[in-house]
Amino acid sequence: MKCLLILLSLAALTWAQGPPQCQCGAFVNEDIGEIEVFPFPPIDVEGCEDTADCSSTCDDEWASITNNGDLDTVLENGETVGQHICNALARQGHEDFGPGEVYLYYKLCQGPWEYDSEQTTLEVCCAGGEYQPC
Repeated sequence: MKCLLILLSLAALTWAQGPPQCQCGAFVNEDIGEIEVFPFPPIDVEGCEDTADCSSTCDDEWASITNNGDLDTVLENGETVGQHICNALARQGHEDFGPGEVYLYYKLCQGPWEYDSEQTTLEVCCAGGEYQPC
């Protein structure tokens, strides 16, 4: 009976964790460390070892959403990528920021964030939470 209870507990724990996921996000560097400014929706993957697929999927998302890192790209909600980043920074107490580059990272499952060799084509500058050319 104990064996059955242990198996059911393990099955429930496995089910609760959901499918393996790849996370993509854009970050800026600040004196206090890196700040995530543009999280992407999670992507289901085959397994937690599939780094090449995760990285290439993040590259594709980055290219599609930001037009290969162009801060002046207009998003579906009507704001630019640069303004979206400045809004994220302002919510975290950094209304004045820059100039700084924005870097793409990815992580698999609960692993560490890894730099994905992608960054914005221009530096981001925010003044009072508003995006402006540097």
